[in-house]
Amino acid sequence: MSSRVKMLKQQLAQLDERLLVAWQQEQQAAIEHVRQVMNFFNLVPNQLRVDRRGTYNTKPIEMKYQDPITGATWSGRGRAPSWIRNRSYDDFLVKQPEDVGSDQGR
Repeated sequence: MSSRVKMLKQQLAQLDERLLVAWQQEQQAAIEHVRQVMNFFNLVPNQLRVDRRGTYNTKPIEMKYQDPITGATWSGRGRAPSWIRNRSYDDFLVKQPEDVGSDQGR
């Protein structure tokens, strides 16, 4: 290996070490800043936890297709089950309550 390559590798190793030290120092400074803010506002760690349960639509997904033989259902989302693959989806459609009311007027 040439002396220039060896020198550059040494410099790279030194820079990696300096980067690691700087990162650790910045991390400690950030932790101290967070502690100061928490003390100022009288916060405890549990208050920082984000509760994501309320951020998503929690309404259950209604079944859209049903296997008449086994009664197994599928919402139409994700991978199609084996009982519906390579067949017409219309043959397995489940009538929803609003669909039933619309058929009575015909």
